[in-house]
Amino acid sequence: MGILSPLLAARNMKKTIEFYTKSLGFEMGMLFPNVDQPEYADLSKDGMVLMFIPAEEHGINATEKFGTGVILYMNIDGDIDEYYQELKENNVNITEDIKDEPYGVRDFTIEDTDGYHLAFTKVTARQCQSCGMPMNKPEDFGGGNPASPYCVHCTNNDSSLKSFDEVQKGMVNFLMESQNMAQDAAELKAETYLAGMPAWAGKFGEKKIQ
Repeated sequence: MGILSPLLAARNMKKTIEFYTKSLGFEMGMLFPNVDQPEYADLSKDGMVLMFIPAEEHGINATEKFGTGVILYMNIDGDIDEYYQELKENNVNITEDIKDEPYGVRDFTIEDTDGYHLAFTKVTARQCQSCGMPMNKPEDFGGGNPASPYCVHCTNNDSSLKSFDEVQKGMVNFLMESQNMAQDAAELKAETYLAGMPAWAGKFGEKKIQ
């Protein structure tokens, strides 16, 4: 799988580097040509990399507002609440307070020194081992039992796992309705996706990948 590493313009490279390393806790990677006059720098956190270049050297007007309409989502490894408090103590501009989202993540958003918005996220929901659906509330789990590894859509009334064909049919219908996908395309996509899920990979993986 490829990795997307955004290249961002910075009005003041030294100020940007200081903000990301000291205020956000990023690690310095490559810097060119030197720390006194940086023309390129990459900074990373939990495997995610942001690259920076001087704005004036690339024809970007100094009065332009950077990053309008763009939010960079970064999934962190550690305790997101501790990280949120750390950034608050560092007086980072937090534009959206930390909260739980209905799709199974906890996140908050900050604005950096150039106006770029970064949303730091942490997956909090358990995933259905059959279809991958996030399960947050008791009613999301099969039989309303949070100990179940499967969601309500993939289980029978007695909490047992439905057959592969039943689960596949449900996903096909979902894809056709939500993405206006043709039935043949939806069936192929559902088969390929479900073959990689823990509940089905051992039984159907080889067959489905072919």
